[in-house]
Amino acid sequence: MTFKRKRAEEPATPSAADAEGLRPPDDGPTGASRPTRRRLPLWDRLKYLVLLTLLWLLMVWAAMGDNPLLPFGDACRQQATSTGWVFVLAGIELLRQAHFLVSESWSRYHHFWINRFFGGIERQSHRRFGAWTRFRIARVVRWVFWITVVAFVFGRVQGTGPVQGLYELPAAVWGAMPFLIRMTFYIAFGILQFAAIFWFLSRGGVDVYYPDDIKTRFTDVWGQDHVVERVRENIVFLENPEDIEDRGGYVPGGILLWGPPGTGKTLMAEAVAGETGKPYVFVDPGAFINMFMGVGVLKVKSLFRKVRKLSLRYGGVIVFFDEADSLGRRGIASGGPAGQPGFTGPFSHAGCNGMSYLSGETSKIFMGGGGSGGGGDMGT
Repeated sequence: MTFKRKRAEEPATPSAADAEGLRPPDDGPTGASRPTRRRLPLWDRLKYLVLLTLLWLLMVWAAMGDNPLLPFGDACRQQATSTGWVFVLAGIELLRQAHFLVSESWSRYHHFWINRFFGGIERQSHRRFGAWTRFRIARVVRWVFWITVVAFVFGRVQGTGPVQGLYELPAAVWGAMPFLIRMTFYIAFGILQFAAIFWFLSRGGVDVYYPDDIKTRFTDVWGQDHVVERVRENIVFLENPEDIEDRGGYVPGGILLWGPPGTGKTLMAEAVAGETGKPYVFVDPGAFINMFMGVGVLKVKSLFRKVRKLSLRYGGVIVFFDEADSLGRRGIASGGPAGQPGFTGPFSHAGCNGMSYLSGETSKIFMGGGGSGGGGDMGT
């Protein structure tokens, strides 16, 4: 369905000069069509002025510390004459904020600086230099700026000029090297201690069995012939994924084995690993249940890092998550009070859960306490 706009609402056809970009569009007497600069919050306007004021007061305090008999007023007048660069920086900041205020209320002024002045410089730089050259020039300019700032600050602290202060800076750094090394050691030791604790807590819960250690085959699985046949089909999918996808099929992401304890789920997973000749990774039910938040996430990352390495080395890997319903936050959602949707009653038919083999009282006790716990922590 199409709609036609009224002729009165259609914009006027631009002239040839406007279409070629030779003349900027007219914004009228008020300049309402051009945007102005976004207004700054109050703290963004005052933060540099507050910083310079605190720096100047700190220097006044240092002067009073050198001469305890010097009054505060005399110290202020002394620093006002000796630290004129602070007032120069404050004046530049005031001029910058005045420029922002005008740009926030006058669209033509803002358009001139953004599109004509700075935009012209940007266009010239793009025309003359490549992207990599511009990046290197900008990096050199930043380094020169910060070196100049450090030279002025250190020269002021030493009571010399910027050039002399920059010349004496390496000697001062070398003299302070023992203190810097000690502080670096303290910081690194604290970080290492914190990281080592989490690394130690993220160990365990995952066992790796290599192909030579797995002796279990499908002939060792008894009484589950229909499950064995289904698993054999999935092994064909996993061994030839390209052929299956070329024929319009899809490779399953995994196999969910469901049943009461003792029915051979773990034995079936070991048989799959033995038949395929791939490593077998057993993930304990409580592997991702931890006291501290974030340890479970580290365990998940460590598990998948290990699985990727084994897969690249052996061409595949079989990972078995024992009691997968205890992982993550989904176990909480399914473990509500008895009678809540999610579990069928004991000895009922076609319930996709592990409760149908329990008695009535046991089922009530288990499901009643299921909502108070949970598997995994935030993010696992």
